[in-house]
Amino acid sequence: MKTTLYTVLCIAIRLGAVLMAVGLVEGVPAYLWGSPDHFLSIIALGMTAVGLLVAATLWLWPGLLAWWAVRRQSGEVFESRIDADQIQYIAFSVLGCWLLIFGLATVLQQGIYLWLLRSSAEADARALPATYWVGLIKSLATMVAGAALMLGSHGLVGLLHRLRGYPPYRASVEVDPDASATQDG
Repeated sequence: MKTTLYTVLCIAIRLGAVLMAVGLVEGVPAYLWGSPDHFLSIIALGMTAVGLLVAATLWLWPGLLAWWAVRRQSGEVFESRIDADQIQYIAFSVLGCWLLIFGLATVLQQGIYLWLLRSSAEADARALPATYWVGLIKSLATMVAGAALMLGSHGLVGLLHRLRGYPPYRASVEVDPDASATQDG
């Protein structure tokens, strides 16, 4: 498979746009239920909408940012024996691993913070703000989704393969024909 630096950057920018949009949408419940001031909730939702517009712009036109980043090296060609399905499998696995680790770190952080709030003398366990519980549940969901994506990335690649109308995906092992030949010498 051959590709260029420009194409790789466009893919990375689109991935960043998706992660940005998901991160913004994940915060919406905290704005709606966690803030006692409705005016600040409306401002936060407006800022989320602006961020989603930026993410949509990056998704639709990643070439503008990629061209600005590479300019002269945009035609540099990368060559790899890995096919597109294997790249998708690797990408989904890495993304799932990243989400799992990020979710675990956030669960630990939120859990410690909740434990400290609950164990303090002046804090009543029933009076904990909903945003702390929402944050903990969101972190747990991120961790579970990351594990599912990491462990199920092969099936997801196969599903995407079938949705595009291709025959069922089977991982191919490439055998080098020269490896079994012996050299007489």
